[in-house]
Amino acid sequence: DLFVRKTVDNTTPNEGDAIVYTIEVENNGPSDATNVSIEDLLPVGVTYVSHRTLEGAYNSGSGLWTIGDVANGVTATLEITATVDSGTSGNTIINTASITSADQSDPDTTNNSASISIVPTANIDLSLTNTVLNNAIAPEIGATITFEIVVSNNGPSKATGVEVLDLLPSGYNFVRYSSTKGKYDSTTGLWNVGSIE
Repeated sequence: DLFVRKTVDNTTPNEGDAIVYTIEVENNGPSDATNVSIEDLLPVGVTYVSHRTLEGAYNSGSGLWTIGDVANGVTATLEITATVDSGTSGNTIINTASITSADQSDPDTTNNSASISIVPTANIDLSLTNTVLNNAIAPEIGATITFEIVVSNNGPSKATGVEVLDLLPSGYNFVRYSSTKGKYDSTTGLWNVGSIE
């Protein structure tokens, strides 16, 4: 009676994070099992990095874990490390491990496969700089100066709904603005940037 268990160390990882899937195959007996194989092909949304097992060999291309013999009462373990792909935020990614072969008949096949789900979340790193152009650190009264505000996303995920507040302080009169993205409201000081890759 072979029994499959599957777990993951983080069910809500950020995009770009590394996660570890653990697959365990236990033989509840009463006989020893021979020529045991498991299929665990990583799903779309995660990318294979590495694996570790003391029993048999795992082929990341086919997803086939060729275990070999599993004695009565023994558990074989496989760990697969993968990274979460970008653009997967909010999607449910299901990974399934299933027994594909063994020499002996198994009277209970209801426990011969196991699945685990992850739901990635977005992870962003916004930065902002505010610079005075034209060497106008100490301008004369009546001079026109330009402030340059740059907001960047260092990722790894796409940032959406980005807003920047930059209301001119007392002593300045708004003239005009230009922007490569979004719109600026000089009355409220709100720059509606939108999305940043």
